Amino acid sequence: MSIFIYIFLIVCVYYNKKGNPWFLYHHIGDSGVPTDWFEEHLKNIWFLNMKTLTNREILESLEKSGKIPKNSVTLTFDDGYYDNYKNAFPLLKKYKMKATLYLNTAYVESEENRKFRYLSWKEIEEMSSSGVFDIQLHSHRHMPIFVNTSFERVVTEADLLDRDIQYLYRGAPKIGYPIFGKRGEFSSTGVIVPIDAAEKFKSYYENLSNEERENKELIQNFINNELHRNLIFETFEEAKTRVLEDLNKNISLIEEHTGYRPTFFCWPWGHKSPEFIAILKIAGVKGFVTTRKGTNGLKLDLENIRRVELRVFSPLKFKINLLLCRNYLLGKIYQVLS
Repeated sequence: MSIFIYIFLIVCVYYNKKGNPWFLYHHIGDSGVPTDWFEEHLKNIWFLNMKTLTNREILESLEKSGKIPKNSVTLTFDDGYYDNYKNAFPLLKKYKMKATLYLNTAYVESEENRKFRYLSWKEIEEMSSSGVFDIQLHSHRHMPIFVNTSFERVVTEADLLDRDIQYLYRGAPKIGYPIFGKRGEFSSTGVIVPIDAAEKFKSYYENLSNEERENKELIQNFINNELHRNLIFETFEEAKTRVLEDLNKNISLIEEHTGYRPTFFCWPWGHKSPEFIAILKIAGVKGFVTTRKGTNGLKLDLENIRRVELRVFSPLKFKINLLLCRNYLLGKIYQVLS
């Protein structure tokens, strides 16, 4: 047994600093990772003498040498929240580190009328021009589609102002409309529920007794036998047109406000699609970023970039993950176990 432990330790030493961990943040501050915790994360990176690489720097390194520098780490932020500018940006500058932001361009707000705590273009431009933040793609709308006709529940009053539900029903949802299985827009062909079909379902549902409303099999039979003919099922070509329209809007707005064309795409909702990868590549995407846990090798698999999410990670948990995932072997073991 001791010889196997000895061999394992030797292999661990060999693979140390040969992993390229990517960490995923959303909010920094009260709504997510506390600001003081985030600073401790940066201190750990500094203590280990690790280099923070942006997506653009990674691509440049891959194109030049075929691999990423050893002992490197990538810090990423999804969506584009104001607290990334307010809390993370100053600390990254303080420790002379860099990060990448995957931006939903439809959510960008004005500083004078900030309703949903998203960044303004002025702030994004400052973050980009500083060289601290690399701005990359996360889709324009970041919205869902129905992907099947499996009944989940009906729209409630609480859903009426939900942007996802509004998008699915073209801005006019009503209580009692059906909600089916949904995923991110870039994940699949979609099922469109026209308003007349939604009204047909609503009329049916309102005539059910409370007991019948609990019977999902009964409701599913109505959908399969009566509502199905009123639904619209996207073809792959229609889905391709929808996806490219959204992606090109995302690309053009980022390019307009940063001066460079983004080439890394973070799957909205973490829902990836092998079928759409080829389409996005033709549109200029070179790297595909997931929410799947694990580490990455120095010869980065650009179609399947893994990240570790840190919504509630303490400084100790961050340090453990950092040490594990900068070691390529231990990071892969962690990947399997998680």
